[in-house]
Amino acid sequence: MEAEVKRKIRDELVSIVGGEHVTDSRPDLYSYSRDMTEHEPAWPDFVVMPGSVAEVQGVLRLANREKVPIVPYTFGDNVGGLTIPIKGGIILDLRRMDRLIEFNEENMYIVVEPGFSFGDLRRLFNEKYPHLWYSFAGAPATTSLISNAILNGFGRMTNVVGTNADNINGLEVVLPTGEIVKLGSCSVTDSWCNRPPLPDLIGLFLGWQGATGVVTKISLQLWPQYPFKQTRTLIITGIRPVCTLARKLGQTRICEIIECWSFERALPDAPAAAVSKSEDERQLRVYEPSEPARSATVDRPPGPDKMGLVIKVAADSEDELKAKLALLEVQIKQELKDLPYDELPESLGPPEEEDLPAIGGVPLGGLTWVGTMGPTSRWAEALEKIYPIYDKYRLRRAAIMVPFRGGHYGMLRLVAQFYKGDPDEVERVGKCMREILNVALDHGFVPYKAPHWAVAEIMRRGDPAWVELLARVKKLLDPNNIMNPGRYGDIRG
Repeated sequence: MEAEVKRKIRDELVSIVGGEHVTDSRPDLYSYSRDMTEHEPAWPDFVVMPGSVAEVQGVLRLANREKVPIVPYTFGDNVGGLTIPIKGGIILDLRRMDRLIEFNEENMYIVVEPGFSFGDLRRLFNEKYPHLWYSFAGAPATTSLISNAILNGFGRMTNVVGTNADNINGLEVVLPTGEIVKLGSCSVTDSWCNRPPLPDLIGLFLGWQGATGVVTKISLQLWPQYPFKQTRTLIITGIRPVCTLARKLGQTRICEIIECWSFERALPDAPAAAVSKSEDERQLRVYEPSEPARSATVDRPPGPDKMGLVIKVAADSEDELKAKLALLEVQIKQELKDLPYDELPESLGPPEEEDLPAIGGVPLGGLTWVGTMGPTSRWAEALEKIYPIYDKYRLRRAAIMVPFRGGHYGMLRLVAQFYKGDPDEVERVGKCMREILNVALDHGFVPYKAPHWAVAEIMRRGDPAWVELLARVKKLLDPNNIMNPGRYGDIRG
């Protein structure tokens, strides 16, 4: 951007949001130019932090007039390079807009702004509404409710509600040209209670990664909090048995959530005690944590794959919980038959609102994934092709599978932790993820929160009529292609 143009744009941005909320300082821009993934950094020209919908409108009108790229941003903790400004321009940091607009206890919904986080909601439940709950994401407490929902993120009630996009009742969106539009029942009434029976235009802003507008308000469904819960964590040998059991459990309506994860990634990082049930013997085994490492490289010893299966059962009464647990035990025995398995004591299973041990923290500085959704019946087949790719690049195998909405479909997430200080390791991780993406697509799994290179591959493989429709929608809503360029519908790249 030329110096004179940049100065002019900066002056106008200051007039819209105030000087203390605009920066083009190199140190300030640094953290916005990269994330925890392997993706190449790209620098924005400005970071702007609006405090109101009117200020968002003003920034978008300026950007649209001057054809300056805009990347909506809340806390930057996505794992997909989604907010790296690959074309430069303005990072629109929405964290100042953090108001709770409405909490409707009777109709069980909440209306919030982008900066309202999972941590904010958890505190609200704890202090005022302990009888209500939400599908909390396995993510940092600072994660935005809006970002998680409009990116089809999942939470801890997936087998009941699906992705958190399925919790959306309504949206308020500022279009790239500056107009405000409301979608859902709030577009014709004063209630944010429902999406049906109106024509559903909310999908124009779901999964688009900010390429069609800026969501400034969202209404999300809340759920009754079950007073009785129990979690079981099994360690099972073999890819196919654990995938089959997880898929079948998803279809029983017994469980609130079922998650299976690769044991290999969990074992070095999480000390745990396991109780062996093989051959009717019960023996305590303790796994010690690994020493701090500066590399994710591993030479895999021979041996069968072990995977963990986390099962959460929830109920309204103690009798209902006992009945569900009895049915669960029948299902486990029926599917595993004589296959031995270990079980972690409940207190050592994954904490309720934290992510699984397969991800944990980011001790090496780098974390990336190919997260996908598709047919649960093809989990094992896909994993058997994907695990050798991890081996080829000498990376630890790490996969998480979760059935959604009663097992109608499910998540297959392939994860890699890596040391960002080692260029060779970063390069290997990037190549590994690209090969994994192709295998996942070949088996019917479609990436969510896809980085720009994955979006390009999806559009390359997509039905031409679908790709053309995406481009037409993008052109209609964003005529100057300012919104997060290089994403869906941007055939210009």
